[in-house]
Amino acid sequence: MELVYSTLVVAHFIGLAAIVGPFLVQMRKNGDFAIAAVFGGAITQLVSGLLLVGVAEMGDGDLNHIKIGVKLVIALLVFVAALLGWLRARKSGNDRSIKKFFHAAGGLALINVVLAVFW
Repeated sequence: MELVYSTLVVAHFIGLAAIVGPFLVQMRKNGDFAIAAVFGGAITQLVSGLLLVGVAEMGDGDLNHIKIGVKLVIALLVFVAALLGWLRARKSGNDRSIKKFFHAAGGLALINVVLAVFW
């Protein structure tokens, strides 16, 4: 079970890198956003996070369900922002129209990292 948990943690970190990496690199740009990478990272983060909680529930440790709930809500907001940005990019191709979704997904992901570390 430790191997499964460790593999999920690696997947979770890769999802985080796919969101935060493009966000930090492209934060000051006005176009050509890597919204597809952010959307893929959001999916990876959400799925691996849920699976990590499931694996942790099977163990003996106590979980902070309030923290998990708050982080889940933020992760869902990241997913929705990335999804809306990805759909808008596919539909219109207008980079200025997806900027707010790109920044919302990246900023919320950073908030989730801060919560994970300091809470």
